[in-house]
This record gives sequence, structure tokens and C-alpha cells, in this order.
Amino acid sequence: MNQKPNLQDLWSNPSERVVYLFKAVHKIYRDHIYQKSRQYGFTGPQIGLIIGLSKNPYITLTEMSECLGLCKSTVSGMVDRLVGQGVVIREIPEDNRRIVRLSLSPEFQKNNVLKELANKYINDALKDASQEDLDKIITGLEILYRLVKDD
Repeated sequence: MNQKPNLQDLWSNPSERVVYLFKAVHKIYRDHIYQKSRQYGFTGPQIGLIIGLSKNPYITLTEMSECLGLCKSTVSGMVDRLVGQGVVIREIPEDNRRIVRLSLSPEFQKNNVLKELANKYINDALKDASQEDLDKIITGLEILYRLVKDD
């Protein structure tokens, strides 16, 4: 009898379950987005950079490298490729020639299907959920957000 273990039996500490489930859901979501984005010719790190720029337009190259946890030269190479593809714009401000600011090109933003894919995945995953389940998910996420945002 090969039965999958019950998740509730795996941890005695509820916070361990929260961490496990949070990471598991995030991994499933991230893997799906990365798989879909490869169809459009992007790598996982490039998607991370694109998502970072969509949330933080005009971030510097240094800030982006810190955000991604990659060295500046690696991020610069990724940016070079994305600039060549018309996805990213690299700007050097007139008032400070030592920094490079990054943003998504208006053309890419207009035709960007990645955000739509991300939203569609969640919408499709939740389409058969009952209103009660949706309310529980929202309440749980709101509580988690409230608890972690002040730390």
C-alpha cells in the first residue's frame, strides 16, 4: 500500500506547514510561469528580471543584481540580450552618468503576454473553487501578509 503521507502528519509545528505549503505553491506557480515563458524565448533568470522591472520600473542595474541575487556582470549580460530583443531599455541619467536605470520598453509592455499568462494560471486554478474556499484562501493570505509585512 503506497499511500502518500498526510501533510498534517509531517510537521508538529504549524509554522513549518505554512512554510512548506507557501514554498510548494510558489514553486508550482513559478515553474508554470517559467515553462510558459520559455515558449516565448525567455530563460528563468530573464523572467525574474522582467518581473522585477514590471514591479520596479527605473531600478538601477546594481539594485536589480541585488534583487535577483546575481552578480552585476551577469545581470548586465542578461540586460544586453533583453535590450537586443527590444524588451528592456537601458538609460543613463544625465545628472548621474555612473548609474544605469532599467525599464521595460513601451512596446514590450503593450504586447506583454507574460502578465496575462500569470493571471490566467491563477484564474484557471481557482475557477472551480467554492466561494467559501475562496474566502478562506483570501482570509489566510491576508493574515499571513499582515503578520509578515511588519517584520
